[in-house]
Amino acid sequence: MTNIYKVLAAITCAAALFMPRPAAHALPRSMADLENIPDMLTQTGIGYGDIPSINNYEIIPMNEALMSLDPNEPVFIVPLPDAVHIYPQKILVWHEIVNEVIKGEPYCISYSPISGALAVYYARADQQNLIFDPDGRLFNSNSIMIDRNTGSLWSQIWGMAFDGPLKGTGLNILPCYWTTWKYAREVYRDVENVKIMQTPRGGFRDYNRDPYGTYLISEKNYYNDERIVYPIQNLDSRMYPKTQIIGLEIEKNLIAIDVNYVREQKVVNFFSGLVPLVALYDADLDVARIFVRNIWDGKPPALFAWRDGQIQDIMTRSVWNAQGQCVEGNLKGASMAEKFGIYAFWFAWAALNPETDTVPGSSVVPDSALEFGDAIGSVLP
Repeated sequence: MTNIYKVLAAITCAAALFMPRPAAHALPRSMADLENIPDMLTQTGIGYGDIPSINNYEIIPMNEALMSLDPNEPVFIVPLPDAVHIYPQKILVWHEIVNEVIKGEPYCISYSPISGALAVYYARADQQNLIFDPDGRLFNSNSIMIDRNTGSLWSQIWGMAFDGPLKGTGLNILPCYWTTWKYAREVYRDVENVKIMQTPRGGFRDYNRDPYGTYLISEKNYYNDERIVYPIQNLDSRMYPKTQIIGLEIEKNLIAIDVNYVREQKVVNFFSGLVPLVALYDADLDVARIFVRNIWDGKPPALFAWRDGQIQDIMTRSVWNAQGQCVEGNLKGASMAEKFGIYAFWFAWAALNPETDTVPGSSVVPDSALEFGDAIGSVLP
C-alpha cells in the first residue's frame, strides 16, 4: 500500500492547485448580526396560529400508500431513532412544521414552501425540548419559526434564534432526503421500520391542491418560474433563482450544491474551505449525497470518478456505492462519513448566506486533475 499512498499524495497535490481559499464564512458570526432582523421581517398577511404545526398524526401502511400517493409526488425522508419517517410534501406545504418526540428526544421537521427549504433539527436547547410553530412572517423569503417554550423567533434555514430568550442559540442539523414517492417506495417497500405520514382527515385544507403550484407538472408555476414574491436583501446570479440546492456549513464555511448538477455528473469532487468532499448521485433514491473524501487517518484524501457506469476512486479503481461504501476492490470495506445540509431554492439560501461557495464553481476539482489517474495506472496494484 506504500506506493498507493505516494501516488495518492501526488494526485492530491495536483488537485490542491485548484483548491479555493476558505473565504465563505458562515453568517451570522456575532450577536450584533442578529440585532436588526426583527425589524426586517416581512408581513405576509398570515398570523401566528394560521398555519398549525403537526404534533400527532396517523401512520399509513405501505400497501395503502402504494395506492394513494402519486408516483411523482415529492416526499421527505427522515431517518429517526425509531424508524425511517416519510412525509409527503403535499401535507407539509399546509403545516410547515412537524414536531416529533421519540424516546423522550425532540425533533423538528421544517419546510418553508416560499423558499423551498427543508431542514430537520434536533430540537433541544437550553435543557428544553422545544416545540415549534410557524410564525407567519418571513425573513429573506424564508419562514420564521417560533418556539412555544420561550417565544423566541428562529430562522428556519439558519436553525438559529435571532430574537427572544434563546437569541443566538443554534440547533443541530439532522439527515433528510428530498425525493419522490416512486423512488422512496422502491427503496423502503420491504423495510420493516418505515412510518409514512397519513393525510390528515377533516378540516378545511385541500391536501390535493398545493397553494403555490405543484412539483408534479411542467407548466410554469411558483416552484419553477422566476418569481420571487417577497423581499430579499441580495439576489445572487450565480445560479437560476429556483435551482434546488443542498446548503451545508462545513467547519464554518458555507457551500451550496446544485442537486441537478450532481444528478447529471454522477460524481463531483470539491472542497468546502479546506475540507475535501465528494457529491455522489444516489440513483436508487434520486438524491445527491455528500461525503468527506478522507478515507484513511493521516493520509491524503481520495478522488473519485464515474467510469464504466460505476463510482471508482482513481487511486485503486475500487468500486464504491452511492452510500459512501467501497463494495469491490482493494479498498473493500472502507467507507466515508456523510455530511448533511438543508434543501432550499438558491435565491433564498444566497440571500441568507451571501458568503457562500457553490458547486458548480471554483471549489470543484477539475477533470484534468482526475485524468491524472489514467497516467499512473501502471503503478497501481
